[in-house]
Amino acid sequence: MAAHVGSTFLRIMLGAELTRLREQAGLTGDQAAKAIGLRSASMISKVESGQSGFERIDQLMKLLNEYKVPFEGQEMLADWYRNAKGGDWWSPKVSVLPSGLNTFLAFESGARSARVWTPMVVNGLFQTEDYARALIESARIADDRTSEFVDNAVEVRVTRKKRITEEGMELVCIMDESALTNWVGSPEIMQAQYEEIRRLSALPNVTVRIIPAKAPAYRVVGGEFFILDFDRKELPGPAVVSSGVGGEVRVLSKERMVKQFSRRFDQLAQGALPVHETPAFIDRVAREVAAS
Repeated sequence: MAAHVGSTFLRIMLGAELTRLREQAGLTGDQAAKAIGLRSASMISKVESGQSGFERIDQLMKLLNEYKVPFEGQEMLADWYRNAKGGDWWSPKVSVLPSGLNTFLAFESGARSARVWTPMVVNGLFQTEDYARALIESARIADDRTSEFVDNAVEVRVTRKKRITEEGMELVCIMDESALTNWVGSPEIMQAQYEEIRRLSALPNVTVRIIPAKAPAYRVVGGEFFILDFDRKELPGPAVVSSGVGGEVRVLSKERMVKQFSRRFDQLAQGALPVHETPAFIDRVAREVAAS
């Protein structure tokens, strides 16, 4: 199993693989349920959707035998089952987080690498705690959120950063200049945020590129998107996770959609400054904020 993969992600992946295997075997949900002694197909449906797992591993193994899965495949899926038990670090906060964020965090937890486009605000993986709090707090009244929601959202955003600082996920992030120049909180918060981007962009697994406001470049409107890639030896991929203006999260895994977003990212990269120019560009923006 790939390192650092979250329980929710593994349940989703296990469910998707079991769906594929059942369809390959030519069985319905009812037939699969009866084959392993279940009274209805509801448990099969819940497992395939990633909502829950089998209560006992012998139920899974009986199903894999019914699907005629070879020994090596059974060993891998049994490993997924064992590691999918329990919750993830964000599980206690799911009830007070935006709809869809649980799925997004699950996929991000399993990603080996990510290509990200973020307009308007600093990408969440780079945000300082003060910047994140000021940003989320600014939308609290408009979105009718509670203080508890703000606290939990900030904690989740800061903890996510471990994906690049401790777990080594490869990240290529393209941001529009507006992400740096749109003020969030105070000038002090902005200066600390610039320093954090400088710090993180110096990591060997992180690349940051900026599209200048005056560049006649292609830009994607309507929200940010992540193209996530996984360990091809064990996990499927890639997949796209996109968020709209309203904060809704969509996970897209069909090859056509993945290719479409990959083309978009490549076009964005063509309009971005070279990587080696990013530090100087951030320094210039920081000086302008300090002087204003």
